[in-house]
Amino acid sequence: MRKMNWRIWKNIKLPRGKFLKRLDWYIIKKFLGTYVFAIALIISIAVVFDFNEKMDRFMSHEAPWNAIVFDYYLNFIPYFANLFSPLFVFIAVIFFTSKLAENSEIIAMFSTGMSFKRMLRPYMVSAAIIAVVTFCLGSYVIPKGSVTRINFEDKYYKPRKANTARNIQLEVDSGVIAYIERFEDYSKTGYRFSLDKFNDKQLVSHLTARSITYDTTAVHKWKIKDYMIRQMDGMKESITKGDRIDTTLFYGTCRLPHNEKPAGNAHQPSAKRVHQQAAATRLCQH
Repeated sequence: MRKMNWRIWKNIKLPRGKFLKRLDWYIIKKFLGTYVFAIALIISIAVVFDFNEKMDRFMSHEAPWNAIVFDYYLNFIPYFANLFSPLFVFIAVIFFTSKLAENSEIIAMFSTGMSFKRMLRPYMVSAAIIAVVTFCLGSYVIPKGSVTRINFEDKYYKPRKANTARNIQLEVDSGVIAYIERFEDYSKTGYRFSLDKFNDKQLVSHLTARSITYDTTAVHKWKIKDYMIRQMDGMKESITKGDRIDTTLFYGTCRLPHNEKPAGNAHQPSAKRVHQQAAATRLCQH
């Protein structure tokens, strides 16, 4: 094995000095200090105004203080700090650079032979630090925190009423099972409607329709569009099709309770499933 000639390494001269001098650290501290101070100032003002605006709703919905502080404002602060970060980087640079110029510090730097590019080094390092922090907040911290914050707002600030429901099954009469794949409360319309009639646990009638709409001018009256009715009588079967038919279902219009999840089976509605999921009948009442 050939021996390494250590004299070669002795003749190599490594660059002396540090990448960042004392002056660079001075500018970085000024830059980051001004940036953090500006962000903290605006966020503290935003928290005060936000709490003053939403305090009444928090109290009316009995939001616990633990949830207000840790679930809402602890996630509110990084979200808006990251949102306003580019603006306050610009403000921080203008503010502390003008202070350097006011104190003739920039003139002193240039009088020592420092070039403009060399003076930009601490600025770029500070911008890189802010960019890394912003990236980490936007990629890992804020997405998880926003879920908690939005859930808190939906529960204690603006409770949202459910306007749609899916896979609704209910027994509208003895042995008559209705199924709606999707129901929209604002239009009182259900889509992919089916109505099955059983006699001694045997299917005797099966109605399918593209949509069913509640007639708000009448009582318990529904308008069925693009329907097909299959009547089963032993081994015989008859099919009837049409564009529109009016029918009466004694459950009236469906009113969707807040945070209510309708039960049901999207693939095979049956009377047994309806009885097992008794909560589904709470969706539709007189």
